[in-house]
Amino acid sequence: MQIWANKPNSLHYREHPDTGFPHAVRYNNLASRQHRNFSEAQITSGINIGFFGDSFVDNIRIAAQHSFTEPLDYLLNQSGRRFNVLNLGTEGYGPGQSLVRYEHFRYAADLDYVFFVYYDNDLENLTETNLFRLDEAGRLVRNETPRSSRWAFLIDRLHIAYLVLDVSGRLSSYIEEARLEVDQINHRLLDEYQSRLPEERNIDTRYVIEELYRRKLSDERLRNSFPLLKQILRRWKQSSEKKGARFLVMFLPSFPPEPLLVDLLEKLDIEVMNLSDCFDRHDPAHGNREWTNSPYRFHHDGHWNEAGNQVAAVCLYRFFEGDMGLPKRSEEDIQEALSRYYGAFGSGPPLNAGIEGQGAAVSTETAAAIRRKYLALTNSETLREVTRKMLKAPEKRIIRSTFDVYLDGRLLVYIREDCLPAEDRRSNFFLHVTPVHERSLPQHRRKYGFDNLDFPFSAITTDSTTCSALRPLPAYPIRQIRTGQFVEHAPENCEHLWQGEFVMEQPDGRRTADRELNR
Repeated sequence: MQIWANKPNSLHYREHPDTGFPHAVRYNNLASRQHRNFSEAQITSGINIGFFGDSFVDNIRIAAQHSFTEPLDYLLNQSGRRFNVLNLGTEGYGPGQSLVRYEHFRYAADLDYVFFVYYDNDLENLTETNLFRLDEAGRLVRNETPRSSRWAFLIDRLHIAYLVLDVSGRLSSYIEEARLEVDQINHRLLDEYQSRLPEERNIDTRYVIEELYRRKLSDERLRNSFPLLKQILRRWKQSSEKKGARFLVMFLPSFPPEPLLVDLLEKLDIEVMNLSDCFDRHDPAHGNREWTNSPYRFHHDGHWNEAGNQVAAVCLYRFFEGDMGLPKRSEEDIQEALSRYYGAFGSGPPLNAGIEGQGAAVSTETAAAIRRKYLALTNSETLREVTRKMLKAPEKRIIRSTFDVYLDGRLLVYIREDCLPAEDRRSNFFLHVTPVHERSLPQHRRKYGFDNLDFPFSAITTDSTTCSALRPLPAYPIRQIRTGQFVEHAPENCEHLWQGEFVMEQPDGRRTADRELNR
């Protein structure tokens, strides 16, 4: 048992930490966070690279195509050899759970490379999950899984057991104990730990003491779990090598690895890939700034964003390029390839914090092929299901035009039943969303009063003679949706093929009827 696990063939939606826009989070037939299935024939005939770890691997905060495993897969497969890059991370996992995930993975024996992506809370995870212990001889032993109440089972399935255990079970008790003993903590301890806090945090002395007391206890847990980590990594390395794979530990660019851990990995003869070194080469300013100010993390979340994932994909590609003797590619060639890759999804390479730039021009055929592979499940299964459901629910149609537009919760569905292959695909779609409250908009959009969620014709999927597209709407309260299709002849000259608008029902019950403005 892994306490909780991603469910295969499942789908839910998650909001972007900075923009608030929802995106699909799908787990495929292998319960890996990818919008494409892997067949046994693909696995047994390709070079397989598995990434294990926690939320930095799972990457549920961004759309799947931006997770580092996907552009890495795209770049590697351009070499002429067949690769399968597998995202086997799970939100909240520590080293123990990741090891169990590896040992129970159906195709563990087919992996050629095994990466464990380490984060600085992984030592604490070992004591929180209590999956392993050391016997008197120092050998690694699996603990028996204790019986759980139905409430605990439900919480585990919701993937918040990690938070509940940490916050409710541990943190609250430590904080309460700190409050009772705050006067007994001497000034030497306070001075020693206060220097570790970021200077910009404006907190009073009482909170400082509580926080430091908790950290003191946390440090003790870290010391106790270090021998356990050693045995987990030793077992993982031996198991991987026995199956014919190389085992590596990858350090993230967010925090430098602890010297003790680096020394441990050297003694265990475990290969290390430190992304901080690669990020420094990519961006010389990276090592001189705090992670909180990095352009490679979200503004409102400590995880890496789309830009950080892109740099990681290039770093990993360079590793495999050298390790496997792949044809050497110039930096310009890699960036061109990535621009085509991102362009297939209607966006350019990410700049920072989820803000996207202009992608390279990509042919309809190339874009469709990229989307078919990396968003196969979203494009086919989900879209066909939603399209069939909408056609049977005419009351959900909010705009009747060249493309009929349906509203299904937070999903906007575009459908045209007489769509032909000869359709002029130079045209694109505009989608303007006006919120109830202007403050809901990203700062750079407030002067316009609406969000611009335009998307290209390449986002349309054709099934027989039916064309359809699925577009998630922002999570904030929406006043009006305005959408249509246009052809841009010049920067200041657009021809609108059709357009329509719909005003959402507000708390007072009023709603403006949909209407086609022009064709």
